[in-house]
Amino acid sequence: MYIPPAFRLDDRAAALEVMRGNPFALLVVATGRGELEITHLPILVDAAGDALALRGHVSKANPAAGLIAGSSAADPVRATVVFSGAHSYVSPDWYQAENQVPTWNYLAVHAAGALEPVDDPAEVERLLADLSAEHEAALAPKRPWTLGKMAPGTAGRMMKGITAFRLTVDRLEAKAKLSQNKGEADRGGVTAALDALARPDTVETAAWMRRLGG
Repeated sequence: MYIPPAFRLDDRAAALEVMRGNPFALLVVATGRGELEITHLPILVDAAGDALALRGHVSKANPAAGLIAGSSAADPVRATVVFSGAHSYVSPDWYQAENQVPTWNYLAVHAAGALEPVDDPAEVERLLADLSAEHEAALAPKRPWTLGKMAPGTAGRMMKGITAFRLTVDRLEAKAKLSQNKGEADRGGVTAALDALARPDTVETAAWMRRLGG
C-alpha cells in the first residue's frame, strides 16, 4: 500500500481498532497463475502482545479454499487481508486555501502473512462460535444466537462445507489519510463540514481527524 509519510499510522492500537471496527474485510490471495482470488468475508482479529493473527473461513466451493488447503510451512501461501475504515469525500469548497481539488479522506489497514488451514473440527467449531458471539453481542439486548440452537449434528455436517484458516500477520500497514498535509484552517474547515453533514460516515471520519490531529 502506498503510504506517504504524513499518512502513515504507526499507532498499533488505533490500527487494531480500525480492524475490529470493520471486520467485514477482503482476503486477497495470489493464485500462482498471475491472478488474484479476492473474497469478501468476516474476520476475527486475535492480538496478544506483539502477536497478531486473523481467523476466518470460506466455502469449500470458493477457489480460495484450495489455495488455503494447499498452504503449508514448507510451501506457504501468502495472503493479505484488507480492512477499510472510516472514509468520506472532501470538497475543495471546505478549504480556505484556493486552487484545491477534491479528494477522499480514509483509514485502511493491510495485514499480510502466510495462510494456515485449520482442520481440527474443535478449532473450526470454536471459530464459528467466536464469530457469532462477537457479532451477536452487538445486537443486545437480544438473546445471543449460538451453535447450540441448531439440531444435533447439523453444525457438524455444515462445517464439512467450509475451509477454515488462520493467518499469522508478519506485515501490518496502516494508513490514515486525514488532511494531515493541509494547514490548520483547512483541516478545521473539513472537520466542521463533515460534522455538519451528520451522516455516520462523515461524523466518524471527522472524529478520526480530531483524534489523529488531521
